[in-house]
Amino acid sequence: MTVMEEVLVEEYMRALRIERLVKSEIEGLPKGSIQKKKIKGKEYSYLQYRCGNAIKSQYIKAQEVHELEILIAKRKEHISTLKQLQKTKAHIKKALGKDFLHEHTAN
Repeated sequence: MTVMEEVLVEEYMRALRIERLVKSEIEGLPKGSIQKKKIKGKEYSYLQYRCGNAIKSQYIKAQEVHELEILIAKRKEHISTLKQLQKTKAHIKKALGKDFLHEHTAN
């Protein structure tokens, strides 16, 4: 195996490890978005997300809205990171070949 191949295999394995970590973090973060509704002149916040084909709404206490916004933003960042890792893996797989990677990795 050449030095370049070794580096690419290392990078592929690093991307796999990070991908697993990011996926596990995504699972623990809330999905959906925060929607605000005005009812009788008072504003209420709801977390809306998909559950199958249905859209679910869950009331959020006013003091919890900011923290939930941060968690939702973090989930979106992780999803973006995950997409980039998948692109990186695809490029490496294309450069080295699927069979080569299969032979030189534990996957």
